[in-house]
Amino acid sequence: MTKYSNITFMGYRRENGRVGVRNHVLILPVDDISNAACEAVANNVKGTLAIPHAYGRLQFGEDLELHFRTMIGTGANANVHSVVVIGIEPGWTRRIAGQGLRAPVDGSAARGMLDLGALGLDQMRRERHDDGPGLLPDGGQYV
Repeated sequence: MTKYSNITFMGYRRENGRVGVRNHVLILPVDDISNAACEAVANNVKGTLAIPHAYGRLQFGEDLELHFRTMIGTGANANVHSVVVIGIEPGWTRRIAGQGLRAPVDGSAARGMLDLGALGLDQMRRERHDDGPGLLPDGGQYV
């Protein structure tokens, strides 16, 4: 039992056990050339969210690898239900869509009351290296 055991929030528990508080469907462009297509899809499909950016083309080496990791990380976020990946280069599109992103989910994750401990706050506290307050990923603080 933790000090968070009696505190609950509305959230989603994913099949992989991760917890999210939002249930976004992302339309993710592989590169800046695909932004317009992603925005058009998001404008025509209610409830989806395009994530346009200015990257992808004219990148190489470690910079390109960072771009791939960022796109994959965006799609794999616990607050994302599913992702539509749109790109002009099939190899890059397959790389982002095929690595790290969850397989499509049948139906929608059910939102319900979850114990605050499901967010892993106790684990985050144990992993801190200082004695002061720590920062949560969203910039908030825990003590």
